[in-house]
Amino acid sequence: MSIAKPLLDYAKSLKPQKGFTQSFSAFKRLMKYHRGYPWYVAAITILAVIRSILFSLEPLYTTFIIINVIGPPTNTSLLPGYLLVIILAGIGYAISNFVLTFVHGVMSQYIVRDIRTEYYRSLQGKSFSFYDSVGVGDLTSRATVDLQLVDMFLRTWLGTVLNAVFTTIIIIVIILPINPIMTLISLASMPFIFYFTTRLWTETMPLFRNMQLIIGRLSSYIQQNIIGMKTIRIFRREKDIVDGFKDVEDIYVNTAISAGKIQSIYMPLGPAILTLGITLVYVYAGLTLGIPGSALAVAQVGDIILFARYMMRLTFPIRDASQTLGTWIAAYAGLERVLEMTDAPRSVEDLPDARDVKIEKGKLELEKVTFGYVKDRPVLTNVTFTVQPGEKIAILGATGSGKSSLIYLIPRFYDIQSGSIRIDGTDIREFKLASLRRQIGVVLQDVFLFSGTIRENIAFGKPDASTDEIVQAAKSARIHDFIESLPSGYDTPVGERGVTLSGGQKQRITIARALVGNPKILIMDDSLSFVDAKTEQEIQSAIEEATKTRTTLIIAQRFSTIKTAEKILVLENGSVAEFGTHDELIAKDGVYKRVYETQFVQKASPILEETGGS
Repeated sequence: MSIAKPLLDYAKSLKPQKGFTQSFSAFKRLMKYHRGYPWYVAAITILAVIRSILFSLEPLYTTFIIINVIGPPTNTSLLPGYLLVIILAGIGYAISNFVLTFVHGVMSQYIVRDIRTEYYRSLQGKSFSFYDSVGVGDLTSRATVDLQLVDMFLRTWLGTVLNAVFTTIIIIVIILPINPIMTLISLASMPFIFYFTTRLWTETMPLFRNMQLIIGRLSSYIQQNIIGMKTIRIFRREKDIVDGFKDVEDIYVNTAISAGKIQSIYMPLGPAILTLGITLVYVYAGLTLGIPGSALAVAQVGDIILFARYMMRLTFPIRDASQTLGTWIAAYAGLERVLEMTDAPRSVEDLPDARDVKIEKGKLELEKVTFGYVKDRPVLTNVTFTVQPGEKIAILGATGSGKSSLIYLIPRFYDIQSGSIRIDGTDIREFKLASLRRQIGVVLQDVFLFSGTIRENIAFGKPDASTDEIVQAAKSARIHDFIESLPSGYDTPVGERGVTLSGGQKQRITIARALVGNPKILIMDDSLSFVDAKTEQEIQSAIEEATKTRTTLIIAQRFSTIKTAEKILVLENGSVAEFGTHDELIAKDGVYKRVYETQFVQKASPILEETGGS
C-alpha cells in the first residue's frame, strides 16, 4: 500500500460545501462572541455610516459642478467650494476607511482569540478516550487553518454589510426625488450583479478552502518524509513517495483549475451587467431629453452622469457583500470543525457531589472492575484485588492483557463500566478529578518532556514546588548528580521533547516529576524500558527508597522490578489470573511460575518478550 494513500483518500474526500441553511446556527453562535465587544460594534457602525456618506458625496458634487458651474449660466465662483468638499470627502473617506478597517481587525483578533482559547481550554478538559480517536494533526489544523478562515470573515463582514446597507439607502435617498423612473432603471441591474457575484464567491471559496486543506496535509506529508528520509532510502521507497505526492498535487491543481473556470465565467458578468444598466439609463435619458442647449437639458445631463456614477458606486458595496457571503461558506466550514471539538462531550467528569478528599493511607481496592474502550468489548473483566498502604505491586501480563488499561483507571483517565475502585474506602468517583490526580503520581511508558528547563519539567505537576522539593525529587530519581554536572544545572533547556537528553535521563526526569508532588499512590507504566543496566540499578534503588511510604503499582517487564515487589498481579485476557507474593505464585505452579522459569531463569533475559507493554 502506498504511504500516501491516507492523504490521497483525504484529498479525494473533500467536497465543496454550499448552502446557508445549516450554517445559520453557527452564525448565531459566532454572534455571541461579538457580545463581549459592544463598543467595537458601535464604533464600526458609526464609522460605516460616516464612510457611506463620504463615499456618496463626490458624484453629487460633480453633478453640482456640471449644473451650477459649467452651466449655462457659468458660475466659477462656486467651483472652489465644490472642489473643497470633494477633496475633504475623499480624505475623510480614506481616514474613516482606515480606522474602520483597523477597529474591525482588532475586534476580529479578540474574537478569534476567544474562540481559540475556548477551543484550547476544552481540549485540556477532554478525556483520554477523546485523544484515542482524534489525531493531533487534525486538532492542530482546526486551531490554525480553520480559524484562519473564520478570521478572514470576521475582519470584514460587519463593516461590509453595514456599508452595503447604508450606501444603498443614502444613494436611493439622493436619486429617488430627482427621477423615480431612472432610479428604478439604475437599481434594476443591482440584483443581477449581486446574484452573479455571489455565485462567483459561493462556488469558488469552497474550492479555495479545499486547496488550503490539501496544502495543510501535504505540508505534514512532506515534513514527515523529510524527517524519515533515511528510512525511505533504506527501503527504496523514493518513487512511491514521489508518485504519492504527484497524485495529491494533481487533485490540488484540478481544484485550482475548477476555481479558475468559475472565475472566468462569472467575473465578466458583473461589469457587463453594469455597462448594460448604464446604457439603459442613457437610452431612457436620450428619449426624454429636453430642448438642446437649455438649462433643463444641462440639468438632465448632470442627472444622467449622477445616475451613472451612482450605479458604478453601488457595485462596490454589492460586490463586497457578495464576497462576504462567499467567505462565510469557508468560515462556516472552519467554525463548524472547531466547535465540533469544543462541544465534544467529556466521558470523564466530576460528579455533582464530588469533593476534595485527602488520601491519608493509600489503601487501594478494586472490586469486580469491568472496562472496555468500546461497548460490549471489555478489556478488563471482574478485576478484584486489594493493595495495602505502602505496598508495592508488580503487574505482569501478555500484550493486550489490560495492564496499562488497569492503571489508567485509578486516576480516572477512563471511567469503569461496572464495579468500583476505592482509595481509603472512598470511591474514586467521589473525588474531584483535580484532587484525585494531584495525589497520584504517574510515570507513563511514553516519556514526554516539554520545551523548557529541567527545573520547569520536574516542577510541571507542582509549579509552586520549592528548589528543595525539586532537588529531593531529582535525588530520588537518581538524576540530581547529572543535572548538577550541566553548565546551567537545573536551568538547562532540554529542547523540544527532551531531544538533548538520553532516553534514560529523560526517564529519570519524568520519575522526578511524578515524585515532586509527594503522592500517596505512585503508578509506573514500564518506567525502566529505556535505561541501561547501570541506570536501572540506580533507579531501582531510588524507586525502592521513594516507594517505602507509598502505595505503588508498577507494570513490570524486568525481574529487577518484580523481585522488589511485595506482591505480583498476573493478568490474563483481562482478568486476574494470579495475585500474591513471588513464593506464593511459584508454589501455585501456574502462569507466573511458567513465565518466571522460561523468561528469567532459562533465558536470563531482562525483558519479558511474552509480557510486552499493552
